[in-house]
Amino acid sequence: MKDYDKIADLVINLTETDIFKNQKTQNHVDSRTFFDYIMRYLHNKTLHSISNFYLSKGKTSSHATIYHRLTKFDELLSRRPEFLTWLNIIKNTIVDTKEALSMYDKIKGLKTRDSLDQVNELLDKLTYKEKLYKTLLIKS
Repeated sequence: MKDYDKIADLVINLTETDIFKNQKTQNHVDSRTFFDYIMRYLHNKTLHSISNFYLSKGKTSSHATIYHRLTKFDELLSRRPEFLTWLNIIKNTIVDTKEALSMYDKIKGLKTRDSLDQVNELLDKLTYKEKLYKTLLIKS
């Protein structure tokens, strides 16, 4: 549930809306749609596991409801462009374990000074993105 909690906190902070509150305002529905999309398509979670996470937080949300919200995601982005900005930030700040291992394997094979300098530049960018990500989590 660590991934779920991390992303839920991020969504709550970005949208300033508690996705677990039993309200059906447009902001709550939009924020849940955003969370569902991230968990389903960026973290490859199943609809049932997302539903179970909501239940663990005291919010009922069936897999069918989550599916319905996911079908409305494109409409959400056209109506609320800030969600697209936030999605791009999230996509560019999260590195999963597979990506990290792949990068490590590539780094081990480098031989030239120029290649190592390029790696240092990329690591600096990743460090900056991680700081940005933590700042967004702390934002209230």
